Amino acid sequence: MGVPVGVPAGVPVKPTTESRMDFNQKTVLRSFSRRAAGDAGLRPPCMVACPIHTDAQRYIQLVAAGRPAEALAVVRETNPLPQVIGRICAHPCEDACRRGEVDEPIAICNLKRVASDGAGAAGLGYEPPRPALTTDKKVAIIGSGPSGLGAAHDLALMGVGSVIFERQPEAGGFLRTGILSYRLPKEILDEDIEYIRGMGVEIRTGVAVGRDVDFDDLAEEFDAVLIAVGLSLSRSLPILGADLPQVLLAVPFLEAVNAGREVPELGQEVIVIGGGNVAIDVARSARRLSGGKVTMVCLEADYEMPAHGWEIEDARVEGIDIICSQGPNAVLGDGRVEGLQVKKCESVFDERGRFAPTFCETELSTIPGDTVIIAIGQASDMSFLPEGGPGLDGRGILIFDRERCTTTRPGVFASGEVVTGPGAAVSALAGGKRAAIAIARYLGVDVDFPEEPAAIGSLPEDVKEKIRSGPRRKMPARPAAERINDFGEVELGLAEVDARCEASRCLLCERGARFSDKCISCLTCVRVCPYGAPRADGDGLAAIDPDRCQACGICFTQCPVKAIDLEMISEEELAAAIAAAVAPASGGEVELGCWYSQSRVASAAAFVPLPCTSRLSVRLLLGAFENGAKKLYVGVCSEDDDGHFVHGHRQTRAAVAEARQALEEIGMDPELIELRVEPELKCKAKTT
Repeated sequence: MGVPVGVPAGVPVKPTTESRMDFNQKTVLRSFSRRAAGDAGLRPPCMVACPIHTDAQRYIQLVAAGRPAEALAVVRETNPLPQVIGRICAHPCEDACRRGEVDEPIAICNLKRVASDGAGAAGLGYEPPRPALTTDKKVAIIGSGPSGLGAAHDLALMGVGSVIFERQPEAGGFLRTGILSYRLPKEILDEDIEYIRGMGVEIRTGVAVGRDVDFDDLAEEFDAVLIAVGLSLSRSLPILGADLPQVLLAVPFLEAVNAGREVPELGQEVIVIGGGNVAIDVARSARRLSGGKVTMVCLEADYEMPAHGWEIEDARVEGIDIICSQGPNAVLGDGRVEGLQVKKCESVFDERGRFAPTFCETELSTIPGDTVIIAIGQASDMSFLPEGGPGLDGRGILIFDRERCTTTRPGVFASGEVVTGPGAAVSALAGGKRAAIAIARYLGVDVDFPEEPAAIGSLPEDVKEKIRSGPRRKMPARPAAERINDFGEVELGLAEVDARCEASRCLLCERGARFSDKCISCLTCVRVCPYGAPRADGDGLAAIDPDRCQACGICFTQCPVKAIDLEMISEEELAAAIAAAVAPASGGEVELGCWYSQSRVASAAAFVPLPCTSRLSVRLLLGAFENGAKKLYVGVCSEDDDGHFVHGHRQTRAAVAEARQALEEIGMDPELIELRVEPELKCKAKTT
């Protein structure tokens, strides 16, 4: 319950040699077990949609409170590559965000980056734990992409040592070789990888299995092997002219660009075949290298393109033409590329949704060009596998048990795109985590797969009407005319004010009111709730509907017997925070204010930030004086601004008025509690 920051979490484990584990590691394991597998309650949709179930809501609120290092620690509970994922994530969490039912989803991915960038800028980077080994067994991991790195990270948290074998000179897999620096600066990737190394994970680079070390030797030396090689081969096209020297393949092209190696000279009219994210990266890179015209050609209609919408928009902003519903028929040219002949694609998928393109063979046209780059898909290089297995199917894909992450050879596991096909980096991380659990179980560690959480429902229509609309903060970016001249990072990161304003839009789904058996069925909560969340039946209070509850805290403050608490931040936590603020350094003066605000009403006082001062009850205000407070300043929104919560300012004013009356009745000066309207509440900008 509440906002306390966790530590990097692994999986629900009951180690056989717990006495060998340090305190931090035991805390890690208990924390994950409680959050991910310990109860069957509903969770925020963003957390459920995330492949690794990151508690986005919690780190968003820490960003709102101006605590980036603690926010980063929350991200690290489930994400071993927070800086990387904060820049390149496909963010399915945002598709599930209930704020999108009101106006636009929270910029969850951008706020993840704010956490890591903010922590780094403040010199508050999180030091990696060094978990104690609970077994002398060891795992070989082939591939250092997100799946391999994620598996190694989680195995370390479970006390299992691993060694990663990477054929490239540097670790990172496709994160390094396939994603360009304008999206993911290499120093950012290096920092995340060094964190994992700091946990005791060994990474041997420049070592290719099948060339420098035999697969069978690995299987004999190590107690388990994980194949996480990703998709390192580009697919070509069986069309006329595909063998011309100016026809390039996507993966070798991107690898050369990323490594700074010499790239074949590009002409002034580059054609990229493909409509996925890799094709977008190829096109944007070619635009920077050639300085000329770049045209993408894809089978899909514009609404069917597999690339992410924001990637497509970035490409268009940078001047890349995209021609849809056209399929390559032949590369034209006599010794050199002169263009691409295309034919109209009438449909891409059959009636069952399977890839089965159909063409009009007579409707042909020509796109002029002097270079063609094919980016239609990738495959895994499985040439390192011995004849004795693991087995491959007729398409050359590993035979794989998705539940147990096993191959046909005992002790050999697989994860990531080598078995799932192309996908997002965060999905590859999730595959690595699941493989780590499967391997740990195989090695005798007492560990269970965490249960998949379930999400709360949609916002009821009458609740939506009570939520003030506010625009999503946009990620600032370098101008297109400037950025197409180099490979410097395009997105600049949200400024602190914008980040905190964006975080203020979070609806705190599932972090609202809970009631206990102390309830006396007075139904005060039913009367005061502006969202209709508490429900009564013939016997009194029956439930508090999590779909409706907005965590405003009004019922919490009004309950006469303290039968209601808030999941987001409990009364005990609030009381402790206020008591801690009463210190000699503050002179006993304490300010209680909104943590979304950048302005302070009393800069000399110790500041206790709250999601909303509507959470302040009379007992909390009076309790501050019992703990030695000399003066309280309470910040409140103006009467024409409900801020995030409907009627929140009314509750704050009522609590202050009642507390001041109580002080007067016992002979104390009521002016010891001063209510101040926050004149420049920065989160107001969300409504402009």
